[in-house]
Amino acid sequence: MSPDVPLLNDYKQDFFLKRLPQTVLGGPRLKLGYWAPPYIYVNQIILFLMPWVLGGIGTLLYQLSVLKDYYTAALSGGLMLVAALVIQFTSVKAKTKSVTVERILTTDILAEEDEHEFTSCAGAETVKFLIPGKKYIANTVFHSVLAGLLCGLGTWYLLPSRITLLYGCAGGTAPLFVFGWMTLCIGEYSLIVNTPIETATFQTQDTYEITPLMRPLYIFFFVSVDLAHRLIKNTPVLQHMNQILHILFIFLPFLWAIGTLPPPDALFLWAMEQVLEFGLGGSAMSTHLRLLVMFVVSAGTAVTSYFIPSTIGVVLFMTGLGFLLSLSLSDISFVFRHSMTRNRAGTKAQPSARASERRFPWKEFLLHVIVLVLALLETSLLHHFAGFSQISNSSSQAIVGHILVILLIVLWILREIQSIYILGIFRNPFYPKDVRTVTVFLGKQARLLKVGVVRRILLTLVSPFLLIAFLSLDNSLQSLHSASVCLGFTRAFRMVWQNTENALLETAIVSAVHLLKPSADLWWNRNLNTGMKLLLVGVICDRLIQFISKLQFAVTVLLASWMEKKQRRTTTTALCTLNVIFFPFVLVIIAFSTLLSSPLLPLFTLPVFLVGFPRPAQSWPGAVGTTACVCADTMYYDQMVPRLTAALQTAMAAGSFGLLLPGSHYLGRFQDRLVWIMILECGYTYCCINIKGAYTGRVLTLQEVLLQVGKLNAEAVRGQWANLSWELLYATNDDEERYSIQAQPLLLRNLTVQAAEPPLGYPICSSEPLSVHWC
Repeated sequence: MSPDVPLLNDYKQDFFLKRLPQTVLGGPRLKLGYWAPPYIYVNQIILFLMPWVLGGIGTLLYQLSVLKDYYTAALSGGLMLVAALVIQFTSVKAKTKSVTVERILTTDILAEEDEHEFTSCAGAETVKFLIPGKKYIANTVFHSVLAGLLCGLGTWYLLPSRITLLYGCAGGTAPLFVFGWMTLCIGEYSLIVNTPIETATFQTQDTYEITPLMRPLYIFFFVSVDLAHRLIKNTPVLQHMNQILHILFIFLPFLWAIGTLPPPDALFLWAMEQVLEFGLGGSAMSTHLRLLVMFVVSAGTAVTSYFIPSTIGVVLFMTGLGFLLSLSLSDISFVFRHSMTRNRAGTKAQPSARASERRFPWKEFLLHVIVLVLALLETSLLHHFAGFSQISNSSSQAIVGHILVILLIVLWILREIQSIYILGIFRNPFYPKDVRTVTVFLGKQARLLKVGVVRRILLTLVSPFLLIAFLSLDNSLQSLHSASVCLGFTRAFRMVWQNTENALLETAIVSAVHLLKPSADLWWNRNLNTGMKLLLVGVICDRLIQFISKLQFAVTVLLASWMEKKQRRTTTTALCTLNVIFFPFVLVIIAFSTLLSSPLLPLFTLPVFLVGFPRPAQSWPGAVGTTACVCADTMYYDQMVPRLTAALQTAMAAGSFGLLLPGSHYLGRFQDRLVWIMILECGYTYCCINIKGAYTGRVLTLQEVLLQVGKLNAEAVRGQWANLSWELLYATNDDEERYSIQAQPLLLRNLTVQAAEPPLGYPICSSEPLSVHWC
């Protein structure tokens, strides 16, 4: 299709221009697209400014020294509570009245859906248009109480004398007061009057009315920092943070409008995943329920370790729980159910068909028991040796650190030998070049599999025990433990098993920094124990890799917009020029997106970059594998998934897939068949994957065939999925508009769009989370 096709059609542009001001202002519909009586606009303005008026009464009484600040907050909050209840119950009463509506004929379908006929200023139709109301009575009361609390605390937050005292001058008080109240009015309107369509959409349907809580949630966060500053005085950090947040407070409407701040449900899941992955040493999980359970158990482990009085007890507890939590939850539950079934006396029920397909993993179970016992034995002996030996613990730990650096290099070499290209650039001379004959190719690849066996032994058996030795010899574990020691070492002992390669990298970096012998007075050595050093290095490494991937994605989008002549639009030259001129600003956007671990959103897949809202690794709230666009080709992928999973097990064990991380994407291809592979979670000798099928032609064969697999840029996939959500759910693109930007070969946009979870994408097959084990 011609690139001159508009991104939004004419009638859709009018619809978008009506929706955008509503999103910016928090709900008021000041641009309707049809004639409406003046009182419709006047009523909306009154409802919008009402919190400012009620808060202004309290502010005036405080400035006149009639009331104290906390009485001012209570008065404004009480008035807002009464007003919110009146507004909500007026809406409830209006819904009970029947109104005769005359249908207005129009040629604009979108306008027809929105048109209303108003009979009077306070008529039932007018009230229902201005105040749609809540679905549930409980939310009617809860949101009203929340609105009163928000107005009271907001009045306290924006007192002019308080702002002047905070900054030590009155120069910026007026703009902070005026624009701060605009932010507060936007949050109040979206909570109790009319909730706008948000650009940051995580759920297609707001069943429990969570969206109205989004904007007040962030206002409460800003106010909570101010309250903490009031209660904890003489704290420079809180004072500086409060000063910065007061300025940032007036920019909240802009951040809401561009969709940078996540909805409450996405924020909750993203925060749990980030804390679990970087603070507690865990992994992103395949389902939200598993994420919640793993987060609670992992956080409980860190808290429990703080209250164990014995140092040897703490070390053994961290080692044991770190190993157990790195195993698959489904396998642990299967072992538990198996033991319960065997111990249940007098039961002669036949096993189910699904249970009979899966046998008890005796080999894996015995291996895990032996490894756990050896790990506990090693930890206890080395901790005892470190406490009573005359040899310096630092020297012993340094020797182990040097060995780990060498081991990391060896593992990297063995991993690169398994791939087609070394560093993704140079052709691997050891990799078979002829892939046309399956038998010849497999015969040559068998030699590389022997190297893979050596790598697997080094990674799953040698490396964890060396890492445990490095941690057990640390001096921080010999004395009474603090909160930072418990948090840092709980994560470190967990990472040994959960992600051994990343743990090796972090330990090697810490050891290399120690080799440089920096001054003991540096903050790195004075305030951080080894566990916290590893945590800090892990976060920095992850964000650095994300930044490089996002930068590659941004450059690819820029090049694709210019090099693809069929996709080159009339605005492409101007956009590319602006990106080059404002390249430092683009870098700031990429850095901010990296800091939040949020997708870099290319608007309409053009070189116009925004910071998408942070979201969990799955990018969509639905369960993986529950929905797909089933067609006649689906059965072919269903038949292929079991054999493909077995082949992936061998390739992953050998290291052919590179570093396995949650959120990684791979594309497999054989002739006209395409499969999309996503890693959902990783642990000790296992990972959980999802396999999707794409619309292709059918190739039927009875012989064994080769499947070529390539790794995709995970940040490119996240960015395109975030843009897809914006296009479909907010800009409401239809097929004709989407096709004008769909074909982007450099970005694989067609395949990436299809592989997204429904309703955004349309894969014809999507498997349930599949566990792939190797040991």
